[in-house]
Amino acid sequence: MFIKKIEDELYHICKENNQVGSFRLMELQSGCGQIKEMRLVEQVAPVQILAVFELIQSYAQEQHFKELHVVSHSTNLNRILQHQQFVLEDVEKNLWIYKVNHK
Repeated sequence: MFIKKIEDELYHICKENNQVGSFRLMELQSGCGQIKEMRLVEQVAPVQILAVFELIQSYAQEQHFKELHVVSHSTNLNRILQHQQFVLEDVEKNLWIYKVNHK
């Protein structure tokens, strides 16, 4: 799988030149980005959702983001975020933050 930038904030997730999903990566203050409006086609297996997050996390590292932010709306997403090393920063807003590791 790979990420293809379509517009300023719109990205497609592709597998073998077929679009399997999309998301917006909105730049926040000083090197932080927020993942919004992630959509995946129905054929994507649940285990591939983890791979999609890993792909986005690698992309964030390549693009020198410091953090990725996600506002979660479900318990299932909370579990995925926690598995992907996001940390719940704001319980009221259900805001999760991933600190990008720059090797």
